[in-house]
Amino acid sequence: MKYRAIKEVTRVNDYISIVKEQKSVSLHNKAVEISREIAVRLSDPKFVIEAVHSKDNVLSGSDVFPWGDISLSHGYPGNIHLLSLWREIDNTFNWNEAIHSNLIAIQSYLAEYGTRDISLFSGWTGIASSVVAASNHGEFYTQFLDKIHRWMAPLIEEWLQACSELAKQKNGVPVQTFDTISGASGLGRYLLKNCAAPHLAPLIEPLLQFLITLTQPIQVHGKTVPGWFTPSELHLTDRDKQIFSMGSFNCGMAHGIPGPLALLSIAYNSGIEIPGQHNAIEYMTEWLLSSQEEDELGSYWPHIIPFEYDKKTVGHTLQRQREAWCYGTPGVTSALYTASLSLKNPSLKQHALQTFIQSVTYECEKNEMSSPSICHGLSGLLLMCQRMWSNSKAPELEPLIQRITTELLQRFNPNHPLCFKDAEPESAESTRWLTKAGLLEGAAGIGSVLLSVAEQQSNDWDYLLMLS
Repeated sequence: MKYRAIKEVTRVNDYISIVKEQKSVSLHNKAVEISREIAVRLSDPKFVIEAVHSKDNVLSGSDVFPWGDISLSHGYPGNIHLLSLWREIDNTFNWNEAIHSNLIAIQSYLAEYGTRDISLFSGWTGIASSVVAASNHGEFYTQFLDKIHRWMAPLIEEWLQACSELAKQKNGVPVQTFDTISGASGLGRYLLKNCAAPHLAPLIEPLLQFLITLTQPIQVHGKTVPGWFTPSELHLTDRDKQIFSMGSFNCGMAHGIPGPLALLSIAYNSGIEIPGQHNAIEYMTEWLLSSQEEDELGSYWPHIIPFEYDKKTVGHTLQRQREAWCYGTPGVTSALYTASLSLKNPSLKQHALQTFIQSVTYECEKNEMSSPSICHGLSGLLLMCQRMWSNSKAPELEPLIQRITTELLQRFNPNHPLCFKDAEPESAESTRWLTKAGLLEGAAGIGSVLLSVAEQQSNDWDYLLMLS
C-alpha cells in the first residue's frame, strides 16, 4: 500500500510538472509572437508617427503628443533597440532595412533641428546607444557612431564642468545633474559600456569624480546632509517646489541616488576605481539603509524624502507607494544588490534580494499596476525580476516572472496601433490610455522585455536601466 501511494504521488507530481512545462511553453510562444508583432509595427517610421500623433493621443490637459524623434524614451532610438534584438534571431524579415529607416529619421531630425541635449533618455547618449545596437557589433555605422562620439565629447565635458561648479557651491543640486534619466548616471553608464571609444574614455574619471563629490556633506537649514540634496528652487515643477518647500532627497532609480550608487558600483565591479569611489559606495549604501521604512511586509523605500521628515517621530511615516523601476523598492534594491558585490557584503546582498522579492510580491498581490511599460509598469518589474534571477538564481523569482509575464500578455490588444497602451492618470478617479513608442514608456520597451525574458537571451541592453 505504501509503495502504491508513493507511485500515485509520483504520477501526480509528474503530471503537475508536465502542466507547468506546457504553460511555460505557451507563455514563451505568446511572448515571442507579441514581441515580434510590436517590432514589425515599429519597423515603419511613418506608421509610428501616425499612431502616436492620432487626434486624441495627447497628454492629459495639453495638446502634447507622447513622442520625441531622437528620444530613447519616446522615439526612434528606443525602437531601434527592439529591431536590433530581433535581427539577432530572425532572418525572415528585413530588420536591417527597418533599422536603417529609423536611423534616417533620426538623421533627418538632427539635420533640421540639431540638439545640445547629451542625456541618455532624450539626447545624444541615447542616440549613440541606438547606433551601437544598430551596428551589429561594429559591422555597420561605425563612421556615424564615431561622428556622434566626436560631437558628444566636448558637450559632455562642458556639461560636467558646469555640474561640478554647481556642486562646489555646496547648496545642493538638481536631480538632473546626477540621475539616470537626464544626468551623470545614465550618461556615465553609456561611457562605461563604450570605454574603448577614444573620444569618450577620458570623460569617465571626471564623471565618476563628480558623483563622488556629491557624498561630501553640506549644511542646509542648520543640518548636515549629503551633497545630492535638492533645494526647493531646483525642483523641476512648481508643484514639487510647493510640496518640497524645504527641499528633498530623491530615492528613485530614475531620478534619485540609486542611479549614482549603481553606476559607481558597476564601474568598481568592472575594475574601474578612482580615489574615493569605494567610500562613496559605502556612504550612499549606508544612507539608503538608514532611509528605509518598515511595515508589516518588511522594508521599503519612500519615493522622495522631504528635508523636514524625521522618521523617528512617532506616527509620522512615509507610506509605501507603487513599487516600480523608476520609483520604489525594486529599483533601490537592484542598486543595493550591485553595491553589495563592490562591498563584498553578503548580508547586504541577502537583504537586497529578499526585500526585492517582497516588494515585487506586494505589487503583484495588490494587482493595481495599470501600466505595461518599463518605467512605472509591469515590463519594468519583469525585467528587474529576470536580471535579479540571472544574478541570484533565487527560486522565489521564477513564479513571479511567470505571473508578471501572464499579466503583461493579458494587456496585449492587436487593435491598438502599437499593441499596448500606457496609463496616464488624469485624476485620482480617471486614467488616460495613450499609444507610445520608445523604450522607457512605450511599445519598444515592452517588446524588448518580452523577447529577452521569453528567449532568456542576453539582455545586456538592460544596462540602459542601470541593471547590469
